[in-house]
Amino acid sequence: MLDTLRKTSQGKQSINSAGKFENYEYLALNISAFSKVESWVKKVMHSRLSELKDNKSPREFKDLCEIPEIPENSSWHQLVDEFDTSIAELFMISVVFTSQFQPFSLLPLWSNEKLNYWAGGGKVKDQATISPTIRTILFLLAGFDGVKRALYLNQLIDSRLIKEQVLHVSRAETETFENGILRISDEHYCSLMTGKKPVIKVSADFPATLLTTNKTFSDLVLKDNTKEQLNSLINYVKYSNELYENADFTKKVKRGYVAMLYGPPGTGKTLTASVLGKELDTPVYAVDLSRVVSKYIGETEKNLEKIFDRLESKECILFFDEADALFGKRTEVKDAKDRYANQEVAYLLQRIEKFPGLVLLASNFNQNLDIAFRRRILTSIFIPPPGKEEREFLWKQSIPSGFKFEEGHGAQYLAETYQLTGANISNIIKLACLEAKSNSTNTLTLHVLSKYVKAEQAKERS
Repeated sequence: MLDTLRKTSQGKQSINSAGKFENYEYLALNISAFSKVESWVKKVMHSRLSELKDNKSPREFKDLCEIPEIPENSSWHQLVDEFDTSIAELFMISVVFTSQFQPFSLLPLWSNEKLNYWAGGGKVKDQATISPTIRTILFLLAGFDGVKRALYLNQLIDSRLIKEQVLHVSRAETETFENGILRISDEHYCSLMTGKKPVIKVSADFPATLLTTNKTFSDLVLKDNTKEQLNSLINYVKYSNELYENADFTKKVKRGYVAMLYGPPGTGKTLTASVLGKELDTPVYAVDLSRVVSKYIGETEKNLEKIFDRLESKECILFFDEADALFGKRTEVKDAKDRYANQEVAYLLQRIEKFPGLVLLASNFNQNLDIAFRRRILTSIFIPPPGKEEREFLWKQSIPSGFKFEEGHGAQYLAETYQLTGANISNIIKLACLEAKSNSTNTLTLHVLSKYVKAEQAKERS
């Protein structure tokens, strides 16, 4: 059955690309898939309740009802395929989705006084209905059979659905894992309903953001030798899976690739990371340092663990901007604060080494990083300030259609006169265009441009 479910889904693009009618068909496909798993959940529930009503012994409790055939192109099928779910995991997410989409479907479970403890269930704050817990899932899977409950519990504890936060388990510190209330993440709930690819949003449970850009690799204004160095990163993302299928290669070469982009501010390090992701059709997640770094002991590691746990099984690029804030040099231990700061660096070393994908670090100065980190960096790429030719191209590229430079003071003159980065030039053009518009002109004069050049240069000095 699961082999059937796990066939690689095809044809989704053709379903989605032709218009509203096809989109409706795809939505109907997902609703059909949900209808099947909802029916499955209800059959299992009523089977358990009838067994209890008939006072059957644990040995007489049945296994799960027949597992439904899930439509091959549905988002439910894709989830099974991506997470390689066991039957127990598929059942668990089916129960939780049913409880959220049809909140009264599982009420019979909690209206039977005989069950109380066994059926589990709990209320989330400000929620009228009862939500299933791990205990609920175990009862539906195994009834009162202690051996089966233990086997299923072992599967669910290690489930990628929980580890990668497709399902959230909410519980107080004093509660056991079995009493954790289950909820589906918003992005996967919407995905299972509509079929749209889930996009992980920044939150307390995931302090990282997805980088996007409308630029392409050809838009990167970098020197040729810098672009050549980026090819090593591209090759790793493209071919690493194929290489690591070779058992001998896996034995001799560690997984993972750590690369450093360093150079002055405004030279395009973050843009380079974004463009690499777009070029490779691979999501780039940028760690949000404001949400990660904490003054409280152990909290920084906990926050980072949420990111690593969620992403280490996905094909993605992990990007640390201002990396020296996390990967800074370890100091001589003079007090407890120094000791715990050094522990954070040691923890990061361990987790970075285990991460199988591409890790990109960005910093203004690579020597600010801890020496142990620098030894683990496979490729260090200097992103230099643009030279005269690059600056001229940036001035030409940055000016929007409908605007023009003052005659005699165009891109070539500006490139020769001012040593600026791409970020500087972009800011200047934006402000100059706004002022030109307010003066009912489309000409960016040297008088206006030079004013904003000075403002940018002042920011660099402060």
